[in-house]
Amino acid sequence: MSLKSNFSYLLFSMFTILVITTICSAQATSLLWSSNLTETDQDSHDTGGGHSLVFLAISDDGKTIATATADGVIYLINDAETIFRNEPSVNKTSEILSLSLSPDGNYLAFSDAGSSPASNPPKRISLLNKNGEELWTHSTRTFVFHSAVSSNGLFSVFGSYENITAVDRNGSILWNHPVASPVISLDISDDGEYIVAATEGGEVLSLNQSGFVLWENQFRSPYDIIISSDGNYVCLTTYLRKVFFMDNRGSILWNRTLPQDTKFAECGISYNGEKIVVRTTGAVSGYDRSGLPMWNYSTDYQQPLTHPISAPVFLLSEDGRYSVVAAGDSIIILDDKGNETGTSSFNDEISGVAISSDGTKIATITLNELYYFDNPDAGSGDSPTSSSGAGQTGDQENETSPVTQTKQSPLSFFIIISGTVIAIIIMRFHRISF
Repeated sequence: MSLKSNFSYLLFSMFTILVITTICSAQATSLLWSSNLTETDQDSHDTGGGHSLVFLAISDDGKTIATATADGVIYLINDAETIFRNEPSVNKTSEILSLSLSPDGNYLAFSDAGSSPASNPPKRISLLNKNGEELWTHSTRTFVFHSAVSSNGLFSVFGSYENITAVDRNGSILWNHPVASPVISLDISDDGEYIVAATEGGEVLSLNQSGFVLWENQFRSPYDIIISSDGNYVCLTTYLRKVFFMDNRGSILWNRTLPQDTKFAECGISYNGEKIVVRTTGAVSGYDRSGLPMWNYSTDYQQPLTHPISAPVFLLSEDGRYSVVAAGDSIIILDDKGNETGTSSFNDEISGVAISSDGTKIATITLNELYYFDNPDAGSGDSPTSSSGAGQTGDQENETSPVTQTKQSPLSFFIIISGTVIAIIIMRFHRISF
């Protein structure tokens, strides 16, 4: 073989390796398994169109997944073994209203309502163990659309039209805190010591495990509220394009006004509040604890408002290293610098996402399918640890500062440019006579 042929072969090999490597990087998620859960018991549980997946949750270690259909079937998947629980025949057409998996994956709190009588259907709150066994259940006067459970399942809270209710693992109702309007968002710290809630009337409050009100404020049109796992920081978004970041005493550390075309916003906080990620109508943005914009990732998909009876369509891993975003029939994985590290596309629209605390495991649902992914880019990672540092106080009426970098996936451009350069070199080399 001539020198010219050898060099051409070398360049072609380099080009092939480059393309393969880049494509592999673009597909960082690796499908471990998928299951059409709604066909598992389709024949025995056909309720005329309501048998579709609407909820999704994953344990911190990514080994336990919970999902449920609108018409009352809950699925718990432990180490790839499916355990599903059908409602008793008298409540066969009951509707699941909320679902929350404990971070350790051993307990699942949920609320549901029967279908008849239509004027006043039976309404319940319940707790299951990881084997799908019911530990307790209580009837409620009004609908409960929000639930949350502490890491070890010792403490569960539920938000209804008239109360925030706390129940221990044995089923004892510890307290009821009355609210003036329906609870529209609810969250709990991992240890169960801090509960935060927002109501339709604008009441935003925090309670401790004993039901004592730690602080209470009034906000215009609240939408979504979450608390960091260590209980030290709270993020609140509103329908008025505002994001508020607070400490666990209710003091506003900073706030931002989002872009004019924002129709909704959801927030994610890392374990100790060091990283905050906000998902808006057409973008995902990262902030540090002081409120400084760090990055912005734009997406063409315009995510609609999330209905209360639904799975999350955006989540930040507890360690703050990865975000998973639903975008139509695809999911997008972003790292903590706003770089796209992986995408996956499906035949149907994504209706929910979930991510383990270290970002290594990801679950998604469509109306009928559950997909479970490995995220090799995340590696093993370090377990999140609590932070002893206090948050930095910022201005309370700050507008959004210009984000320094707006990102979209650079991989396709890299392939095109690199391939073009190498192709030109090969073509020109072939014109050289030795």
